[in-house]
Parts: sequence; structure tokens; C-alpha cells
Amino acid sequence: MRWMTLVVATVLLFPFGLSANNIRIVGTPQIAKKNNKIAAITFTVAWDNSWRSSKPANYDAAWIYVKCWDGDQWNHVYLEDTGHTAGNTALGSYLVTSRDGQKKKYPMTYELGKSVVYKKWHIDPEEDSAIGNVGIFLYRKDSLGAGNVVVPGVSLLWNYADQGFAYDDDLVVKVFAVEMVYVPKGAFYLGGLGTAASQVASFTSNAATFGTPFYVTSEGPITIANNVMDTTLWSTSGIAAGTLAADFPKGYQAFYIMKYELTQEAYADFLNTLNQGQQDGRIQGVLANIAKGGSIWNGNANALIAYRHYIEVSQRAPTVTFGVDASNNANADSPAANWNETIKVTRTIAEGVTDTCSLSIDGQDLACNFVSMYDLLAYADFAGLRPMTEMEYEKACRGNRPVVSDEYAWGSVTKTYFNWTFGGNNNYLSYSSNIQNPNRGNEVVADDYNCGATHGLYSASDGSSWWTRWITYYYSAPLRVGCFADSTSTRAAAGATYWGVMNMSDNCSELCISVGNTSTGILGRSFVGVHGDGQLLPNGNADVTGWAMNATANYYIPRGMVFPSGNTGWTGYGTGVNGTHSWAYWNKNVVCGENLLAGMVSSRALVNHAVAGTTREYASFMSGIRCVRTANAKK
Repeated sequence: MRWMTLVVATVLLFPFGLSANNIRIVGTPQIAKKNNKIAAITFTVAWDNSWRSSKPANYDAAWIYVKCWDGDQWNHVYLEDTGHTAGNTALGSYLVTSRDGQKKKYPMTYELGKSVVYKKWHIDPEEDSAIGNVGIFLYRKDSLGAGNVVVPGVSLLWNYADQGFAYDDDLVVKVFAVEMVYVPKGAFYLGGLGTAASQVASFTSNAATFGTPFYVTSEGPITIANNVMDTTLWSTSGIAAGTLAADFPKGYQAFYIMKYELTQEAYADFLNTLNQGQQDGRIQGVLANIAKGGSIWNGNANALIAYRHYIEVSQRAPTVTFGVDASNNANADSPAANWNETIKVTRTIAEGVTDTCSLSIDGQDLACNFVSMYDLLAYADFAGLRPMTEMEYEKACRGNRPVVSDEYAWGSVTKTYFNWTFGGNNNYLSYSSNIQNPNRGNEVVADDYNCGATHGLYSASDGSSWWTRWITYYYSAPLRVGCFADSTSTRAAAGATYWGVMNMSDNCSELCISVGNTSTGILGRSFVGVHGDGQLLPNGNADVTGWAMNATANYYIPRGMVFPSGNTGWTGYGTGVNGTHSWAYWNKNVVCGENLLAGMVSSRALVNHAVAGTTREYASFMSGIRCVRTANAKK
């Protein structure tokens, strides 16, 4: 028997100054066949700063799902309805930190995640649809507290025979884990108070009058109309009349949301579990034309270094694989070890208990930028999750609290925004002391910032004529996810939402399914909140029926980060020494970098709604990937 594991580690609570990606599968998962149908996949999962609280009543959870190798490609593992084990408290390594900070063996529990799936994908998926379990949420059963967890003996039952495997077949799996945050069921407000100019197209309940938030009290249909009454939803600008159906997720129902934007390492791991045709659909360049060491943007080495996007082709044969290389020491002649580099660090995880873990040093923990809505939908489908709606975005930020004037995601009007430039010439980037430990898993920014992004500076001569033209660009660029938080941070200091979700007003923009507006149509309203089935189309796109997907219509809206606007520049000519040379120079603060700011919770339309084409967004805003899943969903 052989087995294999790959852990996609994306999110973590306040990280004790270490990596925000420290959710992990410890060691190698074991596969034991119980009979000629059922196998148990057993492993240890651990993450730092787990919590469960009563006020607010929420917790974090590990979303765990599995892929299996069928001899040709990776496919999703569908779990049994019963019989799973949420850890073995009899094992000595079991650790759940209690409210008083002590090491206890409090039990964990789980919740299955269901989707419409195609169990026999390699036979006839059109005739084999069913409701299947695409993963589980693992979380504290009832123990209040905050601290690290190490949970050995997690065991998932898999009917491998139902997915086409025989008893004599070797079973090869990858186990993925993503940290998420539970947002409980309940009413909440849409819209803002305070300064209307900073909360463009805010939702209202009193015609187009700013400052009259709409109260969401159920998942039932909502009438969208320009009425002076509190039973209809409207906006201060840019919304079309109609009805928001009951199937459109409005945020009232409980849901789980990724605590952080997807990291570059996690996106590379996602790509590495696709076949080559699917990989081609999820990158900007043409895969066949990208050599080892080439960027997924256009194939050139370090092509997106000014954007702090470091994903490259790390191997061409026997299969194409991707890695992250912020240190710029990997190229066509470098060994594979030069991608995704880490160092070992030791830290205290409980009183008298230490742990050794890997600290990334190659930009793995930076938020993944240069993605389109199609990339988000594909990842959501792959992971058994779904995109969030803009109503869920506001619920995830504000919680069930009354609206605060001019509030950001952390619930106040106060912000200390980090927006420094780093850069240099000829693809060489330098960092000032404003970014400490750049590209590492413990990257932080100087002083007491609680939000922000940054921008890269790139200057070069285009060499296009006998005179030299120097061009300077500022490019939007992400920071490490969760970089404003540490183990002692308050909500405001960490830039966290009411529920503990990070970077919802800054870093990358959050791509949400839109309620729609008058200028771009209302396709988003057709969105049905079903979840991904774990499988993608041959071109790498999501295959979920009921998701609003269209390459020409506008159905999503970026929320969170305030988007840049406008550009300035100047040109000039001069005469060189003795009049023998001339030059031209141009300096332009390109729209994608100079004016990145934290966005207020209620602001909806600073760049309007965007087309979900295949182009990765960067010229209008810096988009990222963050997904959700309805709690206790039936499909």
C-alpha cells in the first residue's frame, strides 16, 4: 500500500508572530481498508489560536477535504454519512487549550458539508448525480477558550468502491485543511451611517436616502424598490428594482467564511492538483509556452515581482508543477527546493509545551492577487465551498451589532493605514524598514497599523528608440494575510471583523456575488447558494449549476478595499551634453497602485461592477479569493 499527502494550509487566527498559514496536517495520513468498500483515512490536524466564545457566540473551524488519485488525475473524495471520528483523546499528543490557557483534552466535533456531486465521474456523471459529503468542519465541541489545538486520530470514512476503486487498488490521497470562521444565524443591518461620500451606493431602506440601514430578518424574498418604507431594499445609487429570491444567500442563515484571503502557496497547491488542461484555464499565460522558472502571468521570470505575486512553474516534467519564489533564487537550473522555501522555528504553544514548525520565507503567506472571478469560482468548486454574496460580506464584517457611523470592518472610524512603496529598477525590489521580514511568514509592518496594502515601484527604460525613455509605475501589491494581528491584538488593532475575520477592509478586494444595479444588469440575483462538488470542467472552470457564471455579463462586485481612481503624469524633453542626445521621461501613478485605502463596510460601487472575464484583475482593483459555506447545508 502507498499513500500521499499534501496540505493546503491557508488560514490561522492571531499567529504569535509566526506564519498565518499554520493550520496543518501533521505527518502522513494513514489509509486502512476496513472491507472491500470502506476505507478509513486517519491523520492529525493542528492549528494555532483556535477559539470558541460565548460573546459573540462563534468559533473557528478547520474545513477538511480530500482528493484521491485515480491513475490519471486527482478527483474529489466523497465521505460517508456516519462513522467519522473527531480525534482520539486517548493519545498523548492530543491538545486543546482551555479558557485558562491550560492543556486539556476537550473533545472536538464535526459537521459534514453536503453538495450535489457526481460520484462515478469517470463513468457517466450526467446519470450519477447525488447528494454527497465533500468535506467536514472540525471544531471545539463545547469548550470555551482560545489557544492551540493538536488533534490526532481524526478519521474519515470513504466508500472507495462507490467511486470506482477495487480492494486491490492502491489508494493515494491528498488531505487539505482551511481555517474558517463560523458566523451564526441572526438578523443584521445593511447600509451605512455617517459620510455618504465614503460609502458609495450604500444599501438603504428609505428610497435613496443615505443613513437608513435595511434590517435583514430572514432568508425570505426581499423586494427591491424605491420606496420610503423599511420593508423594501434600495440603494443610494446603482440598483435595479425587482425581487431577491429566497435562494439568494442574504446572510441571515449561519455560514462559515475563510478567515483569510487565499494565499499564494494555497493557490499554487490548488494548481498542482489539476490536470494540465485545467491548469491552463487558471493561469494568465499559455502553459505550453512557460518554461521552468516562468511566471504564470506571461511566462517571463519574475514577471509580477512588482505586484508581489511570485507563483512560477517550478517543474515541467514529468508533470507541470507550480511553486512560490519571492526570494528569486529559483530558475531553470535551480533545484525544486528553491521554490516554497521554509525554515524551522520553535515556539511555545502552551505553558511548558513547545513545537517546531516551518516558517515560510518565499512569499507563500502573501494574499494571492492577480485572480479573476472565474479563479475564485474554480477554487470554491474545487474545495466544496461557494462564493459569498455582498450581503454576507456586510454580515461577516458588522455582525449583529447596530451600524456605526463611517465604520470599517473592525467596527470603528479609526484607521492607521499602511500604504508604503517598495521597489527598484530592472525587476529588482528593495524594501525599507516599513516592511519587516518581507515575504516571510512573520512579515509585519512598522508602527501600529491596523490595515493596509502596499504598492510596488518598477522603473525601467523601454529602449524603443535612440533616446532613452524611463517609465515608473506603481502597482498594487498585497501583504501577508493577517499581518496586523498578534496574540495580544484587540479587534481594532488587528483589523478584524466582529466575528474575527481578517483583512475584510484592506489588502485584497473581496469578490462578492452582486445584488445588481441599473447599469450592469442583475445576473447576480440568479445566484443559488449551492456548494462546489470538488470537480472542475476540462477547461478548469467551475461546473456548478445554480452559480451565476457568464463571461460577458456583470454579476459580481468587489467589496472591502477602496479602489484606486484617476491617474496623473508628466512628460518632458531635454537636450543632453553638447546637444548630442535627447531623452523623454514619463512618470505615471497608474490607477492600480497609488490610492489603495481601507474601505468602509457599506461602500458598494467605487469601481462599479466588473466583468467576470478571464483577465486577472489589477488595473481597476486588487482582487483576492475568499469563499464561504452555508452551515448545515443540505446541498
